[in-house]
Amino acid sequence: MVGWFRRYKNGNPQGATEQTPQGMSAGELYEENPQATAPSKVDVQPPKEEEPADGFSEAGIREALRDVRDPEIGRDLVSLNMVRGVRIKGSSITVGIALTTAGCPLKHRITTDVRDRLMMIEGVESVEVDFGVMTDADRQNLLTSLHGGPSELAPAFKDESKTRIIAVVSGKGGVGKSTVAVNLAAALDRAGYSVEILDADVHGSSIPVMLGSLDKPNVVGGVIFPLESSQGLKFISMGNFVDEGQAIIWRAPIVNKALTQLMRDVYWDEPDFIIVDMPPGTGDVALTIAQMIPKAEALVVTTPQADAARVAVKAGKMAVQAHLRLVGVVENMGYTECPDCGKELRIFGGDGGDRVAGELGTPVLGRIPIVSDASGEPGRSVFAEGTAPALAFDEVTQSITRAKARRRIKVL
Repeated sequence: MVGWFRRYKNGNPQGATEQTPQGMSAGELYEENPQATAPSKVDVQPPKEEEPADGFSEAGIREALRDVRDPEIGRDLVSLNMVRGVRIKGSSITVGIALTTAGCPLKHRITTDVRDRLMMIEGVESVEVDFGVMTDADRQNLLTSLHGGPSELAPAFKDESKTRIIAVVSGKGGVGKSTVAVNLAAALDRAGYSVEILDADVHGSSIPVMLGSLDKPNVVGGVIFPLESSQGLKFISMGNFVDEGQAIIWRAPIVNKALTQLMRDVYWDEPDFIIVDMPPGTGDVALTIAQMIPKAEALVVTTPQADAARVAVKAGKMAVQAHLRLVGVVENMGYTECPDCGKELRIFGGDGGDRVAGELGTPVLGRIPIVSDASGEPGRSVFAEGTAPALAFDEVTQSITRAKARRRIKVL
């Protein structure tokens, strides 16, 4: 392994000057057979030139590897300088890949992706992947290029970034705010947008359970990489840093520091959207988010009941006072469909969504129905595509992507 990375540094064998018909340098042949002596130029006949298959060259292979992305970082292996060598022997290819850490949890996925892509090249019959590890200097250069300095806010949260930050807020717990957050992210993903989730509900983090992923995130050089759920959604949560069932007993200053760290030290790949699952109520977190991310937009979640609507209005006004912009209101658990007649039954009564939207001067983007399936079970909180709730979230997504957020309203 060490020999590979020494011989094929920067994709070319060190000291190689001549190429053989198989694409191997003379230096390679001599290294593999130390007893061999260099033939004289008089004895060597020029190799017969053959037209290689399209893409079956080192340059073609490297170009093909631009289609293979690092699963954690989300960028192609070539631009990340992870491809450290390409070796061609007949119809076989060996590729050297430098990982950020030796224990990379997604090594198998990288192997599969590289093989699948290179086997598409005409003439390739076998592909091997040799893994090495980046040096400390290489790793630091990579992390700096991705993330900036250690005290900087992640690029996705900066004003000049294309990423839209949608903070999902509610006045109280139990209205399905986290369910709205994960299903909005899923709907955006279905619509073709890149999306990631930040679970800012430190004391009541539920995103890991809802997405069915309780693994610990990978940390490289102080940079935290988001996890990816089985549904293909990337997210980060304080719930992934503690054992399941362990209570996080922190005062507000520590919570704010933890959120600040998540916005600075996590590698957010500047997706189209970052959905922030906020804690319920009107506490310090909204102020911290507003101070750190002045471009953030607030999506207010309520249920039909008058009590839920009343506190949802307070959460909306708190968001406005914190200079978050309002994008709209979602009424969760708005109705259920009668299994016999098919009519909509408003089992909770009330018109909470309309009341909240009217007081905040923002539209109702959607009403999410209740279904008998047990959403909230581990890994089953994302509604299946085509179901009534998923279609409702698709409508919410269309409204969000069509319209810009409403600017601040006057708070009396």
